[in-house]
Amino acid sequence: MTSDWRSYPFQLVPGDPQLDFPAAEGEHPDQESDTWFIAGRLDATDSDRSFAFLTIFNKNRPGGTVVADFYTLALFDLDTGEYGTYTDYDMPPANMEPGARRKLDVVSGHLDISYHSGAGTASWTTCLDAEGKLLPFTYRVSLVGEDHSGRPMRLDLAVTPTRAPTPVGAATYNGKIVCFGQSETYSYFQTGLTMTGTLRWGDVVEQVFGSGGHVDRQWFPKYAGGGGSGGDPRARSHEWRTINFDNGVDLSIWRQFDRTNGNALQPFTGVTTSHPDPAIPPQCAEDVEVTISSYVRWPEAVRPLLRPAAPARYMPDRHRITCATLQLDIVGEPMVPAPAHGLPIEYMEGPYRYQGTLWGKPVSGFAFNERSLALYRDWELVEVLATTVANADPPAPDLQAAVDRVVPLVAAGRRDEAASLLAGVAPVENAALATLLEDLVTVLSAAD
Repeated sequence: MTSDWRSYPFQLVPGDPQLDFPAAEGEHPDQESDTWFIAGRLDATDSDRSFAFLTIFNKNRPGGTVVADFYTLALFDLDTGEYGTYTDYDMPPANMEPGARRKLDVVSGHLDISYHSGAGTASWTTCLDAEGKLLPFTYRVSLVGEDHSGRPMRLDLAVTPTRAPTPVGAATYNGKIVCFGQSETYSYFQTGLTMTGTLRWGDVVEQVFGSGGHVDRQWFPKYAGGGGSGGDPRARSHEWRTINFDNGVDLSIWRQFDRTNGNALQPFTGVTTSHPDPAIPPQCAEDVEVTISSYVRWPEAVRPLLRPAAPARYMPDRHRITCATLQLDIVGEPMVPAPAHGLPIEYMEGPYRYQGTLWGKPVSGFAFNERSLALYRDWELVEVLATTVANADPPAPDLQAAVDRVVPLVAAGRRDEAASLLAGVAPVENAALATLLEDLVTVLSAAD
């Protein structure tokens, strides 16, 4: 075993074999859920176009025997704000029929994963040298899909991280965290990716390269979609973002919520740093705060696998992140509006821009912002309305006055009065705000 991450075998956390490489990159047969994630920003070699991508390979074995796997690919056009998303499932009862073949192939001991979808075979493997030995942290990624317009998507990349893996929570947790209610969850990430290859999307064919991206891994003792919350996959929600700053520092930021207890923050919630100077160890800070300044409605054209809890659902969008320990104060804005994906529950993720200060110095960064906190209950939609109106441009003083009256009415359970008050509000010109008002009135009226 070596402490040099450029060689296998490599021990990320001494004394914990779960984080020994290359085995940590491969399948964990004793875990019910295993997730492989990679995302990045790509620039075209022969034009001024910019793209981003993400992919998820997800192995699930609820109860240890049921096969419930999926694969996702999304491409983002950073110049137009357009995106394409594709998800393929291998789920019962189809995969329980005699002769059915599993779509996901994965091995233990090292990274070699492929998924056979309706759009073709996607794969992510560790490269081999001339003698057939593994080249540490050197990958070939081949991704396929079809966007909502029927256009084929394909991305072939050579990927090499320039930094060691980082355990989530740094030395405070050593990559062993509570995630979705499961205290034995393992998680690490790796940034500083160098990427070269070819992107094909419909008629677009571009040679691409990039240096901003990350690998992310989690594995869970129980099924991640409810194994830690009594079987309810929506009992816990999360926000997660990985930010690549222009000063070379990368941040992984987690926040988790208990949906059964007023969306109370849950562990693990915190920031993990990755520094370009290998002499500076990762740092964990748990005093992170996020202030949401806008929300976006879930697009009805994208359907989760599981039946939605309500027709109208809103997700956090623009926001400010602060952390006193890191002297962090940044504002995030989406580069692609409402990037929803057809995962088992509401899951929105796409590229973001961040600007602000880190350790008191100006920074800007590119990130992927992921969230599953889908708000639909009356008190949640009141919060969405209050935030939206408070940040309206131009200001809406009459509507603000109505919101100030509605908030205590809903808190007191006087929903019919709140619904009547909002129904009497003068029409607003902002279409999104008008839809939000209509959604809230509907929910309040149905509550009684």
